[in-house]
Amino acid sequence: METTTAQDGVFCQSCYMPMNKPEDFGTESGGGASGDYCCHCYADGGFKYEMTFEEAVEANVPWWRSEGDESDDQARARIREVFPKLKRWATR
Repeated sequence: METTTAQDGVFCQSCYMPMNKPEDFGTESGGGASGDYCCHCYADGGFKYEMTFEEAVEANVPWWRSEGDESDDQARARIREVFPKLKRWATR
């Protein structure tokens, strides 16, 4: 699977956060930037939090709601459409 991109940048392959600045990127074990994961999800070559797909959906609802005026259920539906396309969740 290719890195998910859009006109305005690269998106985290775990939570879909836009990664536009160097500090947005997580780090690999050697200290270099991860090309796939953001600083909130990934550090030192591993995920910061081990969670199931459903736990990830619930953890991200507040962030996705903050992007617009929608309900928790609408945010969950959008997350459930996007996350399965991301590297971390594609094989769940």
